[in-house]
Amino acid sequence: MPGSASHVKMLPPGRMLVLPDEHKNYHDSAVLVLLFPSKQQIQLCLIRRPSTMKNHAGQIAFPGGKKESEDADLVQTALREAQEEIGIVRGEVEILGQLSTVYVQISEFLITPVVGWLNKAPEIAVDSSEVDEVFFISLDDIANQGNRCEREMDTRTGRINVPGYEIDGFFIWGATAMMLAELVDLYLDES
Repeated sequence: MPGSASHVKMLPPGRMLVLPDEHKNYHDSAVLVLLFPSKQQIQLCLIRRPSTMKNHAGQIAFPGGKKESEDADLVQTALREAQEEIGIVRGEVEILGQLSTVYVQISEFLITPVVGWLNKAPEIAVDSSEVDEVFFISLDDIANQGNRCEREMDTRTGRINVPGYEIDGFFIWGATAMMLAELVDLYLDES
């Protein structure tokens, strides 16, 4: 797995790339990187978080969240969260594997991206307390170098210039962009 070599391409300035060994106060979490065929391309599902959320308000993300005690593992966390947030039926998702974990220093989340496949476009049922919007983009859009850019963003630590992807009016940055960078590197390696 390319891991850090991919993540660093989209790492916001001043952020740590990996969880320090001595750091014990972090939250295990998982997201579902849901892939499906549509319009003769591989599409993926992203959400925009509500602006009222405590962490990562208004940001583009994969459906997911913190591991709960009832979750047998992080795959179950990703599937549970995707079902709760956007109505994805767990039993319909074929798990393909996992990408490298991403440490989000600002909120102390250690995120495991779980890659899943659906044979058709998902039927969406949004929980509006956790999701403002669901949208789909193609892997080809992410792989297109013309969609990579930098933008100034207001963060908890001040205004910074961050790398990301500009696609269909959405700016994808931070942990989600880091995960997408690894997914694209794997996709291009297989192409």
